[in-house]
Amino acid sequence: MSKKSTYKVYLTAMRFFLLTACLLICSALSAGALQLKAKLAEAQPGSYIVIEQNKTFTFFHIYNRFDQSVVIEEVSIPAASFTRKPMNWKVWFESGAPGHTSWIISQVNINTGLFEETFSFTHQGWINMSSSNPFLTTLLNLPFQEIPAENRRRVGGNSSGRPLWNPRLIVNGAIVPNTSFYAYKARWPSDGSELARKVVEIYLPVDTSGSTYFPSYFPYWLEVDGKIGSAKARVVDSGFGATSPKPSLPKRTPQLIGDYETKPEGIVFKLKSPLYYREFTVFAEKKGSFFGNMTLIPCSTTAEGEIVSLFISQKDLDELDQSQYHFLISPTENPAIVLESHPINFCR
Repeated sequence: MSKKSTYKVYLTAMRFFLLTACLLICSALSAGALQLKAKLAEAQPGSYIVIEQNKTFTFFHIYNRFDQSVVIEEVSIPAASFTRKPMNWKVWFESGAPGHTSWIISQVNINTGLFEETFSFTHQGWINMSSSNPFLTTLLNLPFQEIPAENRRRVGGNSSGRPLWNPRLIVNGAIVPNTSFYAYKARWPSDGSELARKVVEIYLPVDTSGSTYFPSYFPYWLEVDGKIGSAKARVVDSGFGATSPKPSLPKRTPQLIGDYETKPEGIVFKLKSPLYYREFTVFAEKKGSFFGNMTLIPCSTTAEGEIVSLFISQKDLDELDQSQYHFLISPTENPAIVLESHPINFCR
């Protein structure tokens, strides 16, 4: 791989690293290991941060939060597109982010750390994140350890007599003075990626008042060191109460893959389904019957990635009349979606 290609891969990894880290870390500041996914459910809708990294500004926004997932937005614009005058980032975002080069929205599972869906408003289409999921899952399960005060970097050098170094905390465009930070560090596992064995260091602000004046679950400084140098990202603004001008995340519809498969124990339907649809309801409807004359059929579900297998036992099929049926399949989370199989003849 060329140096240019390696650097491109590294920047892509860093982009997803920043997206996830900056939206998932909260102020769980007890000593010991800190997993980024552990406090994902505490992210507050409307909160945001703006990161400057690699000559690009990126606005990260918590769009919504549910029991098992959080929806986040990422809007990017080159730093060169801005003038040097102060920027009201919240107003810029809510007015449609003029001049932006990328706008995506994602749903992240708070239990697994997987990006279940990503949609690009810029390109008006879904982005396949399956190849990135192993990277993101590793990140969200990475055990960060708090850096002891004696090992932290100091202002002006490493002398123990100097004060601890802390990044700036900026809220609504203004610097919040005298803010202390917790520092955490972790080493990426040897997974063959561009981040393998590199040290990741993050800084989270200490909210001693317990208020919600600033998003204390965001890292305001992130640094990755490695053999090819170091990469840094800093927060240039943060706040609450941002409202997206975009509609909610578009959801894909599951699709049946071919016809059913016959086994001695029963039949199997295969579906291609987004990760947020994992439970399904199946009805058998006799051909020629009036709408609503359906029989609920038990099924068991197994899944591997986006491929879902629905198994219906022969015992349950034997309960049907000897006739021709088609099967109606709906995700339990969204009964409005109905997939219809080809007719199956049970005449014997």
